[in-house]
Amino acid sequence: MDMQKSSIQKDTKSPESILDDQPDKLEKLSNCLSRYQVRRWCAFEWFYSAIDYPWFAKREFVEYLDHVGLGHVPRLTRVEWGVIRSSLGRPQRFSEQFLKEEKEKLNQYRESVRTHYAELNAGTRDGLLTDSARPLSIGQHVIAFHPRAREIHNGIVLTVDRSRCSVQFDQLELGVEYIMV
Repeated sequence: MDMQKSSIQKDTKSPESILDDQPDKLEKLSNCLSRYQVRRWCAFEWFYSAIDYPWFAKREFVEYLDHVGLGHVPRLTRVEWGVIRSSLGRPQRFSEQFLKEEKEKLNQYRESVRTHYAELNAGTRDGLLTDSARPLSIGQHVIAFHPRAREIHNGIVLTVDRSRCSVQFDQLELGVEYIMV
């Protein structure tokens, strides 16, 4: 019984000891983010255009399960999984051709969204697409990836074109750059 009590006491931490651990975690995070490769990975993993959010949020397999009426089922039997695998066909290999096709699909999606935004600006269409972000406007504060510094910085939109905009970065030494949207 004493052994159980001592192990429970070791597992529970006092608020003071939790606060003492925080600077160490902050230091580790700061050290980690000081590395260029980690910052680059973070930018690629979490930083992408607002136009792309609906595209990356779409889950094709979940949509397929909903289409065949199995989206609500929490567990499937081996037979049901076999039927699903056979109906999906042969899995595609992760290759350069696959990446090229996926990039082409993404570019087609982006072009359709840009066309929709252009029609909104011209007044020929009303309303945004479902889950799409508002188009950028002049004077809007943004967080953008600086093309020469290759880092993320704050700025203000100066002009907006179909597929790019010019951004005045808050740090004066970064100047004005065209950013793809």
